[in-house]
Amino acid sequence: MAERPGDFQAPWWLRHSHVQTVVPHLDPRRYDVASEHVRHELPDGDFADVHWLNREGTGPLFILLPGMQGTPSATYIRSLLWELSQRGLRAAVLCHRGGAVPNRRAQFYHAGFTEHLAWLVAFLHAREPHTPLYAVGFSLGGSMVIRYLAETGHASHLSAAAAVSLTFSLSSTARRACEGINQLYQLRVLRSYQRVARLKAHLPEYTSRLGALKGLRSIRDFDDVFTAPLHGFEDAEDYYQRCSSRQFLSRIETPFLILNAEDDPLVARDTLPAARELREHVRLELTPHGGHLGFMYRWSSGLCYYPPSRLISFFLQEQREAHESLSQAVVGHGLLALEAADARGGTGEHARAARAAQ
Repeated sequence: MAERPGDFQAPWWLRHSHVQTVVPHLDPRRYDVASEHVRHELPDGDFADVHWLNREGTGPLFILLPGMQGTPSATYIRSLLWELSQRGLRAAVLCHRGGAVPNRRAQFYHAGFTEHLAWLVAFLHAREPHTPLYAVGFSLGGSMVIRYLAETGHASHLSAAAAVSLTFSLSSTARRACEGINQLYQLRVLRSYQRVARLKAHLPEYTSRLGALKGLRSIRDFDDVFTAPLHGFEDAEDYYQRCSSRQFLSRIETPFLILNAEDDPLVARDTLPAARELREHVRLELTPHGGHLGFMYRWSSGLCYYPPSRLISFFLQEQREAHESLSQAVVGHGLLALEAADARGGTGEHARAARAAQ
């Protein structure tokens, strides 16, 4: 169900959606965290860059997926890594394939691209089968997490997941990106896409399309020329229809938190899911203010970024509930075993003592 978290209150001078969206990019704090950059070779001949926090540690591990053309240096990633490090927790930032750094193959990534997330989850689960895994996707990264959960169901190997500033309709967001001040956000991302495309000019799939780069004026244009044809879609609209996240909500089997702002300049109110579309374990929290990947509020020490504390609180609560359920299941299983032994006359005295202790 949709709820309004009561612990996030933006000050009056931070209540404009665009101010909230821009302020995190102006945050002078470095959120310095010692992370380890590892390039992992993939079975298809490409690679995935992962930035690890406490890689060789123990305990739960958080998988972070940035937004469109986002990197580990983004404020929303660094602030969450810093908060995790302060608590002695672990994380893996999965860089988008062909995002800031050109990948080897023609295909790169898109809202419905789940292969690299599936690889990392499988890699971690094989290495640490008993470690709780959590995933957080920001904006476009959230769309990837949702589709992965919908595709894998109960076999996702994720104990819980979350999305921040999720776009429910890619087509609607593409239209809003062309409106007013939003065009500045779009231009920044589009230039990043164009830069990476030029660096892949040696690939035939890009050579034939480089002439169109200068004429691109929007993300939709880029998706029409590059994203859609290189990933098997007819055009941008076909890609948007098949990969928009709202349609996958009903197929999620994992506890899931969505944190969005009602004033998100890239998410139209009419694209938000109705309560009937959300299953019991899917929670949509809407804040009145927060913009897109903003959520800044004032604390005694200055401005603070809200998502890290809310996300960690959500995951740790899910972990506690999972441990409680497991403990109850173990006790219940033990009692059933004793009951069976009692019926066979093997350990009747112990069974009766266990029942009495209840």
